[in-house]
Amino acid sequence: MDNTKLNRRKFLGKTSALFTLAAIGGIASSSTNAGLHFEMSSDTEGKCATCKYWGGIRKLSKDGKTVCAQSLGYCNNPESHNYHKTTTPETGPMKKWKKWGAIS
Repeated sequence: MDNTKLNRRKFLGKTSALFTLAAIGGIASSSTNAGLHFEMSSDTEGKCATCKYWGGIRKLSKDGKTVCAQSLGYCNNPESHNYHKTTTPETGPMKKWKKWGAIS
């Protein structure tokens, strides 16, 4: 009976360590992928990343010439056929496109 308890403890100890390492590995890969982004010229027209209605994570470069966008976003333009749909920053050309206000 003592061997059963000892084996169970070893098993639980080893599997706990394995799950911990797997969780840490998952966090590391998630943070690595978080840095992925799309870049396009800020004077690009008809693409979601430069549209005022696109709800994705994005920022304008300091010089204002490049839009850096991450992953996907929702279209919030009620006149667009993509309204309430998930789109990429590069989706387009869009007829109902309006320039994002951060772009001068």
